[in-house]
Amino acid sequence: MKEDENKDKFFIQEYECGEKTNLYRIENQRKCINVSTINKKSNLSFLSLFRAFFYPDNYPLSVSSDYGIYQFYNIFQTGCIAISGALAFSALFRGMGVGENTSKYLSAAIVWLLKDGAGMIGRIIFAWGFASSLDADCKRWHFLGDILNDVACILDLITPYFQPALLFISSISNICRAVTGVIHGSTRTVIFQHQARHNNVADITAKCSSLETMVSLVALFVNVALLSILPISFIWPIFIILTCGHLWGNYKAKRCILFNVFNHQRFHLVCLEYFQTNGKQILSIEQVNDQEPILFKTSIPYYSHIGISLNSIPERIFPTQEQLEKFHTNEYERFLILYDKQTNTFYVLLKPHSDTDDLIRINFFIEILSCAMNTTREYSNEGFHLLINRIQKQLSNLNTCLDILHEDNNKCYEQFKQICLQNGYNFHRCLFNIDVYRIQ
Repeated sequence: MKEDENKDKFFIQEYECGEKTNLYRIENQRKCINVSTINKKSNLSFLSLFRAFFYPDNYPLSVSSDYGIYQFYNIFQTGCIAISGALAFSALFRGMGVGENTSKYLSAAIVWLLKDGAGMIGRIIFAWGFASSLDADCKRWHFLGDILNDVACILDLITPYFQPALLFISSISNICRAVTGVIHGSTRTVIFQHQARHNNVADITAKCSSLETMVSLVALFVNVALLSILPISFIWPIFIILTCGHLWGNYKAKRCILFNVFNHQRFHLVCLEYFQTNGKQILSIEQVNDQEPILFKTSIPYYSHIGISLNSIPERIFPTQEQLEKFHTNEYERFLILYDKQTNTFYVLLKPHSDTDDLIRINFFIEILSCAMNTTREYSNEGFHLLINRIQKQLSNLNTCLDILHEDNNKCYEQFKQICLQNGYNFHRCLFNIDVYRIQ
């Protein structure tokens, strides 16, 4: 009889954010009984409240593995810039004469409005000129934005010593801050897209903003205490310490981000390892992000312009009518690569239906051609090195080189793609600098 009753019961384990919480016994009367023996912590504990307010839902399963360490350094640098920024603004107010008996409030108000106007103009011009490149070099631009923020603070701090140039200095300072706002607002989106694992970009953005607001709120009380008791002679030493901490925290935050999508620099580093090992291995995601420079670009031995207009192609390498007709009629070929030897530049024409896989394939072919053109070593006649040797012998005819690369349905690229997918790289997105023109 007991055995028959047990047959009508089974158990279900419940998980919360990847951790075991409740164990339920399901009985035949359509009801469940909690039989957990785990001592659950109070739902009102400090840790649970902190997690609810500042962590994305279903953390850590809903974010990438680098999210936690990134936020640690992000909190540190946010605190540093919040305090150093307050010191800079106090110096700016002193430069305007605030607090002095001879203070001209109307002049100070006009200076404040004009410097804000300069910042707005700077924001518009910067977005017009550089917005399209922010995605491709996300880490570098984000770090440059932090440097500009510190430059703005330094300019504010020197305003009391150069009061006749107050308007000019404060305007330059506000332009730096405005540009920083554009850079951070744009590049943070790229970072959060990478860290979101459950289509929860908005949740991550909101919780990160809340966390930074909390840190700024704590810094607010620190600022009130510092500005009340800190002698003016101590401002510069403390500012220098905080600025060093701000830059260090930002550098570490960028260094711990592990992008699994290719930009130009990461792709070049991966291809370099692939060529050197005869197509046997590539850099892992951790290795390529560790080798990617934060402030300076990787040295790449060629220039490339992908998705350009026909008007941008130099006349000396302009495609023949036969080439363009062949490109137009071949529905399976989605790009046309041209090379200018004088400037060491590749130009690529794209069709409207070119997709992400095509863009990665284009850059892979360009990397192979550049390797064959610039290498001085002799490769073995086996594996991937055999392909390089064949292309080196046909460098005088670019079309023949491309035919070799297209052999067996792009076999060389498919082999590279497979080893990249095995190492966790994402081929559904890429962050190359691609122009907007397409040829139909």
